[in-house]
Amino acid sequence: MPDETELAPDGEESPGESDEDLLALRDRIGGGVRAARLHRGQLSVEIAPASLEEAARFLREERGFAMLSFVAGVDCLELPVPYRFKATYSLLDPARARRIRLEAPCEDDLEPRLPSVSGVWPGAAPHESEAYDLLGIVFDGNEQLERILTPEGFEGYPHRKDFDISSEPVAFSFRDTPAGKPEARE
Repeated sequence: MPDETELAPDGEESPGESDEDLLALRDRIGGGVRAARLHRGQLSVEIAPASLEEAARFLREERGFAMLSFVAGVDCLELPVPYRFKATYSLLDPARARRIRLEAPCEDDLEPRLPSVSGVWPGAAPHESEAYDLLGIVFDGNEQLERILTPEGFEGYPHRKDFDISSEPVAFSFRDTPAGKPEARE
């Protein structure tokens, strides 16, 4: 991280032009880097959805960010941003003990979609399924995308900020284990 940081207008630190990972990412994907900031000492980079997979592959293969800690879907309904949904990716370079966060906004608020990074980090697949199940973000290219937390036949996305929580309670029922999946044992 840079030794000197300046505060951006929103009160967060600006990484300036001295962060080596940010400079390398900008050199690789150019305008695909929409914005960057430091939040509590961690670099956060907003990536255009069309550049997400290339950025992920570059950071993993050439910058050492071999570990994806999590993918989280976010509903930005009440935030002053020009999009409603985004996905946040927390990456770790274990050799340098360095973290970076990628944020990719969905361009369509009615049918949010992003490219999957499960081809770069296979462990992203269940995290993307969770974001799909709870927020309705579709990850193109994730062949394992499915509802994993809500019951079969559930309508809506319970982590959306406009989800009606006063509706009738859901009666959970157990379903058979899908073919090819391991059976749960007591």
